[in-house]
Amino acid sequence: MADSLERALTREGSRRAGIDDTEGFATCAFVEIPPGDKELRVLNRGHPEPLLLRGDGTVVPLKPRAFSLPLGLGELAPGPGEMTAGPFPPGATLLLYTDGLSEARNEAGVFYDPAVRLTGLTFASPDRLLDALVADVHRFTGGARSDDMALLAVRRP
Repeated sequence: MADSLERALTREGSRRAGIDDTEGFATCAFVEIPPGDKELRVLNRGHPEPLLLRGDGTVVPLKPRAFSLPLGLGELAPGPGEMTAGPFPPGATLLLYTDGLSEARNEAGVFYDPAVRLTGLTFASPDRLLDALVADVHRFTGGARSDDMALLAVRRP
């Protein structure tokens, strides 16, 4: 899938002229949760690190083993990147988010750190996690944000 999207962005980039030439890339995180397995696999192409929230309040950033460039910049580095596998235990929640979350700032210019802010907290459901996260970012920033924010939470039953 990463290779197909890489080729599509390269094709699209060849059709652009001017300033858009340099903006024809996208960060992304591909996540595979194989049926029946208690693990997940992540291919991160320059995106903020997904977080694994364990049932005890521990937050584990899913750091890639090797850096991979965003999609659309593949000509600068060979290969699709390296998949990282890790446990996805029962009761854990996977949180994926855009940089609109991690780059939200408070009045002092301090970035929002979701791993720090979520550590020690537990949530009854992914919906509750997302509601609490949106409310916390709103409090942290005083309601003002300059970027959009997309969030996705998935729990292993």
